[in-house]
Amino acid sequence: MIKKTLKITLFLIFFICGLCHAQEAGATDSFWNGIGKVASFGRPFWADMHSTLLRAEIAYATNSPDYDWGGFDTSSRFYIFSNLGVDIPVWSGDFANSRYGFNLTLPFMIDIWFDFFERTTSPVINTAYRFGAFEANFIYRLSSPIPVLPYFNIHNWSLKLSLLKHESTHIGDELTIYRKDLGLPITRIDVLSNHGELVFTLNDPDNQARVNHGFKFGLLLNYNLRAGWYGFLDTEADPEAVEPARFPFEFNIQYQYQSPLFYRGFQAIASAEWRLRQRYKYSFSYSGSKNEQLQNNPDIMENYESRNLVSSFNFFAGIRYDNQKPNYFSKTGVGARFYFGQNPYGQFRSMPHFRQFGLAAIFE
Repeated sequence: MIKKTLKITLFLIFFICGLCHAQEAGATDSFWNGIGKVASFGRPFWADMHSTLLRAEIAYATNSPDYDWGGFDTSSRFYIFSNLGVDIPVWSGDFANSRYGFNLTLPFMIDIWFDFFERTTSPVINTAYRFGAFEANFIYRLSSPIPVLPYFNIHNWSLKLSLLKHESTHIGDELTIYRKDLGLPITRIDVLSNHGELVFTLNDPDNQARVNHGFKFGLLLNYNLRAGWYGFLDTEADPEAVEPARFPFEFNIQYQYQSPLFYRGFQAIASAEWRLRQRYKYSFSYSGSKNEQLQNNPDIMENYESRNLVSSFNFFAGIRYDNQKPNYFSKTGVGARFYFGQNPYGQFRSMPHFRQFGLAAIFE
């Protein structure tokens, strides 16, 4: 798969190189000028759950004995979440008088769930690593906007293709020891996948300061059809307690609104994502009053346990400062996030009723 990805990538590079050199006389862009250049399009929306944006967040989220190292036994608790990511630019350029654009990137991100408020050791609960061999983005810009509704015009459409992405998640050392000492039936699940992704975008913001309503439609395909989304060692999980999760697809729809600039470069941002993915097929549990509620309503718990595919929703709203520069970290924002649905973190994705409300700072 890696060899095929490299071959296809090299073909795309030379194909775009030919297009660039075939431009009309007087064109300023060339293939060599595009090496390492940051593109104006193809960046993540705020509500993207697998984003390469930099984000630091303090959040009040659902608690569970599965990761309650300090034994607080409360239904919800405060946690720290951080996302460190970047789309490393390989090549970017526009051609045909900027009607078309193309870029190649190397996406990389680390997602950390940190129990800063546990006083003894402040354990790391989960870390996730995601990176891609190459990610190709193509955009077509309309010569003039197409009005659809009042304040809603179509400006462009784009495609993003990721032939090979890798995801690997790990729980923290303190949590592993804690779960092993308690003799829990599952100490650690080896969560990893190699997958491809295709995303269609209508109205990419394209680093423009205009009012924009953007939509993304994404499909992810897991290549590990036999193993599914995870595996385990017999010394770390009871085989009777774990079933494979092999549904290979994941779907998402995203929307993002940005206002025009106001007061020296500020914008209002509202972003949302719906994601449908498979629930991991092993047991989960809740803490505090939530656990008592489910014990008194076994029908609800049975309904949770029987779910195979779970819809998850992520909402983000805030203010962004945009200095209109094309480079990374030219936009800084603060906002509030609300998530509900399947627990999105690592081996804890067996929990279908997870909620998280947080305040975050974002760097684009």
